[in-house]
Amino acid sequence: MAEPDDLPKTIVRRVVKDKLSRCSEDGDISIHKDALLAFSESAKIFIHYISARLRTAK
Repeated sequence: MAEPDDLPKTIVRRVVKDKLSRCSEDGDISIHKDALLAFSESAKIFIHYISARLRTAK
């Protein structure tokens, strides 16, 4: 079950595949589900970090 602050997996997959396919010559990329989980977790941590920095900057 997804936690309330988890990012939608379909959006993470779409963004990652789009960016990685631009780096690939053939453009067809398959991404392992553990890699998608790592991208999702790192994006979530980054968003929390930016939010915390913005709150303390005010």
